[in-house]
Amino acid sequence: MKRQKMKLALLCFLAAATLAAQSTETREQREARHHFDLTATRAAANFRSADSIEANLRKDGQVLHPQLIALRLRIEAELSEARFELDQHDYPATEDALRCADALLDRFARQIGGY
Repeated sequence: MKRQKMKLALLCFLAAATLAAQSTETREQREARHHFDLTATRAAANFRSADSIEANLRKDGQVLHPQLIALRLRIEAELSEARFELDQHDYPATEDALRCADALLDRFARQIGGY
């Protein structure tokens, strides 16, 4: 649980850090950063919901389905890849990673009843 909170804090920090770099950006950079921020924020909200669900399940001696946990890890990996590509100024690769993260996030949200 503590590790998940650290990851959530890291996602929020990364989203905030991108705001600071926006003053001298091109349109392509701005759009990629905006897409990243939206996806990271949505992921953080859904991960927070999953953490709450997991806490309630543990009270009953149950856990989240392993596929849901694996899906979350894949989303985190795609967001990390997107952030790396963003830092490398490879905006087409950033968008590819974000499209994949968005698709995975859609599946994750449906499974936990999120958005």
